[in-house]
Amino acid sequence: MRCFFVAIQLIMICAVGVSPQSVTAAESLEEAEFAYERGEYTQAARLFGPLAEQGVASAQFYLGLMHEKGRGVRQDNQTALTWFRKAAAQGHAGPQSNLGLMYERGRGVRKDLVRALMWYHIAGIMLKGDEGKAAVKRRDYLTSHMTAEQIEQAQEMVRRCQQSQFKQCD
Repeated sequence: MRCFFVAIQLIMICAVGVSPQSVTAAESLEEAEFAYERGEYTQAARLFGPLAEQGVASAQFYLGLMHEKGRGVRQDNQTALTWFRKAAAQGHAGPQSNLGLMYERGRGVRKDLVRALMWYHIAGIMLKGDEGKAAVKRRDYLTSHMTAEQIEQAQEMVRRCQQSQFKQCD
């Protein structure tokens, strides 16, 4: 009976043009997220890794978080930065605030307040709820400590980043 339902599911998937690989990837992503939420970070990293390599933005974001915090993987800010950049380049809102913080504090990258302001501004637009409010708060804080020229430069970077659909942000 189970085989019958699997066969029906595969037929329906093919009929709507969704590949079985994308269904498998979605199931793997969900399994990885559950492992992460349970605190099984080594297992989560093992599951997120192939998905991130395949370009799944949320898996890239999670791996960035894991490398930033040293959860299930070696703590490495440069690797975290790489994964955050890859996810952000796909328009994934989650890592944008993280990038702002990394540039603001010089974690894994040379400290760059203009670039930090750019990422906080973008995150403030894209993120909702408390995360969006936190990004706006960081943006406003940085703005109050920067020159008009620095703010203008960051605003131009925001425009270029958005117009390029996140391809020309760094």
